[in-house]
Amino acid sequence: MKGNSDSLKLKSSSSELNKVEKLVEALADKYYLNDSYFANIMVALTEAFNNALTHGNHNDPSKQISIDFSYTDKELIFEVSDQGEGFDHLLFINTKHSENQRGIELIQSVSDKVEFSDNGRCISIHFNVASVNQSISQSRMSAFGQQTSATIKQEDENKGH
Repeated sequence: MKGNSDSLKLKSSSSELNKVEKLVEALADKYYLNDSYFANIMVALTEAFNNALTHGNHNDPSKQISIDFSYTDKELIFEVSDQGEGFDHLLFINTKHSENQRGIELIQSVSDKVEFSDNGRCISIHFNVASVNQSISQSRMSAFGQQTSATIKQEDENKGH
């Protein structure tokens, strides 16, 4: 890992996800991130990777997924890009989705800021680290738990009908 930035070029394959985990582990060690931050970053990047793989590149092995990372004294920024056609992220965000389409909501709940660019082909995920503190971590984990509970409840209700 070089300096305050790094980049991964990945194949459109779920088997590449282990490389994402290795990147996050290396960053957690290098920047002394606690377990809660590690978990939040892993959840966000896993969701972003899976979205790029499934919805962006449509599991096309000839296409790549890029993850670019940068670090400042205030935040970690991850940019996940695919080679798909893109999508109208504003329309998507303002539309209610089924439980299997809540990845972006989940990413937003565990990060500090989410931005889209390149016609929806790139998602930037920001994590404030200027004062990595327990209350922010606990708040994010609580939001993650609520999101997960709502999804499970919705799945249970759907099975019952």
